[in-house]
Amino acid sequence: GVIIILTLIIIVLLVVPYNKYILWSLIITVGFGLIGLTDDLIKYLKKRSLGLLTMQKLLLQIAFALVIAYCVQQNTDLGTQIYIPFLKNSIELGVMFVPFVVLVMISSVNAVNLTDGLDGLAAGLVIISMFSFALIAYMQNIEPIGIFSLVAAFTSLGFLVYNFFPAQIFLGDVGSLALGGALASVAIFTRTELFLLIIGGVFVIETLSVILQVASVKLRGKIIFKMSPIHHHFELCGWKEPKIIIRFWVVGIILAIIGLISYC
Repeated sequence: GVIIILTLIIIVLLVVPYNKYILWSLIITVGFGLIGLTDDLIKYLKKRSLGLLTMQKLLLQIAFALVIAYCVQQNTDLGTQIYIPFLKNSIELGVMFVPFVVLVMISSVNAVNLTDGLDGLAAGLVIISMFSFALIAYMQNIEPIGIFSLVAAFTSLGFLVYNFFPAQIFLGDVGSLALGGALASVAIFTRTELFLLIIGGVFVIETLSVILQVASVKLRGKIIFKMSPIHHHFELCGWKEPKIIIRFWVVGIILAIIGLISYC
């Protein structure tokens, strides 16, 4: 996971012209990556499967996201409007900009983290999403964000060569949180946060499966899926890991195409 972050940073600094949005994208990526690194280091040093407690990790993410959202609002000319899928207009968030951006970042990093349960699944979906946002950035003439998205996509592709089943290297929390942060940043700086729900639809499905499973157990005392996130449900149904990964990627590609159509 550390490898993918360092590679991304080095290539972006060498290739992408300096731009305040690029700076903030890197800060978001690295910041969430450091939270993940802290979690991974605790697991490694204490030789246990649990690193930071769930609430500790969430509070760190929220605190970091709040600082970033406020700074972005104060130090960029981004504006506080967001585009609506399938419509040609936008809505003004006003004072809701900061909490909305915080929600986008927290949702993105944790959705990617939850999806990172099978070899190459999360990395492949990030690649699909990043290529999609690169196209959106170029359609908006925001070339630096377009290049950043492409660098993130190709860096993830290089990582995927060794991360696909059977994986030799893994994202860990450091990699999954960093890529989730990078994905959130390109959506935020193209004002297409709502499009992330479509383009990154598989991440949404994975997250909803966990929420529904927990809610069902709490309220009904019954499970909906054999195991959540939903990719583990299919594993327990007898699907081979590569079959699940490829089919989820195909769904990801279809949703990305729908997301791009909704923008055009």
